[in-house]
Amino acid sequence: MSNIEEIEVVETSQKRWHWDWLWRIFLRPRQVFDQIAQTEVSTWLLPVLFLTVVSLVYVLVSGPTRTQELLAKPIEPPPDFQYWDPAMQEEYMKNAQPNPSPALIYVLPAVGAVVKVWLSWVILAALVHLALTLAGGRGSRSAEFSVAGWSLMPLAVREIVHLIAVLSAHQSIKNPGLSGFIQTETGGGAVFLASLLSFVDLYLVWQVVLLVLGAKRTSGLSTGKTLVSVLIAVILLLVLQALPGFIGAQLSGLQTGGFFLF
Repeated sequence: MSNIEEIEVVETSQKRWHWDWLWRIFLRPRQVFDQIAQTEVSTWLLPVLFLTVVSLVYVLVSGPTRTQELLAKPIEPPPDFQYWDPAMQEEYMKNAQPNPSPALIYVLPAVGAVVKVWLSWVILAALVHLALTLAGGRGSRSAEFSVAGWSLMPLAVREIVHLIAVLSAHQSIKNPGLSGFIQTETGGGAVFLASLLSFVDLYLVWQVVLLVLGAKRTSGLSTGKTLVSVLIAVILLLVLQALPGFIGAQLSGLQTGGFFLF
């Protein structure tokens, strides 16, 4: 190797921002993960920020749709509403009118979008690193956190697809993932399963494939051990993600779809 090539390798191993990886992760993921395994610094910031920006754009663009749905939602009176005094009925209906304020339509969803992206990445990266270490992997923490970060790119594609769907249909995504196959009327376990399956789709499978490709290169484990470790981490994360949706469904009359983290 010439001196020029050695300098290029050193510069690459110390570079944190790899803008070309934003498209190479889809076309040449093995090359990207090979470079991550040889990189001395963490490179997870760019993909996490990219997914954050895409998520915020989704919140901004889908705001008018959420406003229309909130205004069109019928008001459900209490069971004994017909026995109320007319003045009390009028006061109740007036107070029950939806208030699509900017804080409700934009601010809170935007904060939730940022939290879910960063929290999902931290939990996923920690679980993957722990599972690989327990399986005998020798990968560095920074490399495996970077692998988890770049594995989020399929989720950015998911957000873009959802954004196009909302703009085309002028309605929010109902029953995301495989949750539409579950009947939640029975409550209990069905609601939890529906909440969990709302995160399961082809983009999740794509992410798992990227995680296995990257973790195998950083940990030095066999494909089998890497696959088992990644699946354990992903399943644990899915369970954690399903809990808020399950709790929210119990509190709001068995409505599924919850706090999207993954």
